[in-house]
Amino acid sequence: MNEITSHLHPILVHFPIALITAGVIYDLILAFSRKQLPLRQGLWIWMTAACAAWLSVATGPEDDSRGNTTYLDIHSTLADVTAWVVTLLVIARLYMLFRGRDKLVRAALAIYLVVAIAACGLVLGTGYYGGKMVYDNGIGVKVNGIEVNPPIKKDN
Repeated sequence: MNEITSHLHPILVHFPIALITAGVIYDLILAFSRKQLPLRQGLWIWMTAACAAWLSVATGPEDDSRGNTTYLDIHSTLADVTAWVVTLLVIARLYMLFRGRDKLVRAALAIYLVVAIAACGLVLGTGYYGGKMVYDNGIGVKVNGIEVNPPIKKDN
């Protein structure tokens, strides 16, 4: 079972990257082709992206990188901010739908798109620093069952 759980984070992290990017592209295409954004369209992409972001945050193996990388703090912070921003986008869309508003136009649309694009930048930045930890520092990498860069043990 440990073999499966130790691979959850590297598997899950690809979903928020893909879903947030797809959500932004989908919203931009709708917004520019229609001059508005129907709030129901694409909502499932964003809801799934928010869930995937929180699952990725929850499965991040921070102990694997203890003492071996300078990228963990920025990676972790960007991941948390990404999950919150995407969650707030979903909450805003649902709130407007429940209030009877079915589309975004003009200023509200512009603000929404700026925040959505920022969420995409955040998730891409998170992935960048996660990749730096793996490819530059060897965090979580094993060769023949032996960690390339094992965590530094704390003396109690």
